[in-house]
Amino acid sequence: MTPWALQRFKAARPPFGANATFEAVNDPVQKYCDPPGIPRLYKYPWQFAFLQTPGVVYILYEFTGLWRPIALDREHPKNPDSTWMGDSIGRYDGDTFVIDTVGLNDKTWIDQVGHPHSDALHLIERFRRVDHDTLELTVTFDDPKAYAKIFNAKVSYKLSNSPMEVTVCSLTEMQSFDDEVMKTTTAPPKK
Repeated sequence: MTPWALQRFKAARPPFGANATFEAVNDPVQKYCDPPGIPRLYKYPWQFAFLQTPGVVYILYEFTGLWRPIALDREHPKNPDSTWMGDSIGRYDGDTFVIDTVGLNDKTWIDQVGHPHSDALHLIERFRRVDHDTLELTVTFDDPKAYAKIFNAKVSYKLSNSPMEVTVCSLTEMQSFDDEVMKTTTAPPKK
């Protein structure tokens, strides 16, 4: 990590992982119901599905009901707006669906434990069906503001027979969970 990213990582107070805490959690998803962003969306145990039209592939995410358009017929704009999901363009490379994403804001983490990214993050996602029941995703991270070198991650998913459900991130439910569970487990005992 660059010094900028290391400082942000050390300031992260996630409710998950080795540095998990219930005190002063600053995970933007847990605290504000902000969208998890890409690639963090793939780290949740929720389903996602692809819907293809002639000019756009949509990825529908069960977690928080997000959807993401992947344009098949254009290039990135010269100066894309900085958004939660970025600007994504796709193409097929043989049996692999390749998604190129830029224009992400720096308000999300790349995982649940607080690894940051900057607005310079450039993601390349490669989806490939290994067999009928297995989908493999390889993600390439290129973020010179946050990381000294390009790196990759790979994960596989199994086909589910369960229908996708509607899941909503509700700020009032998050605040209730914080008040009723998190704060009660971290409060000093009453004398």
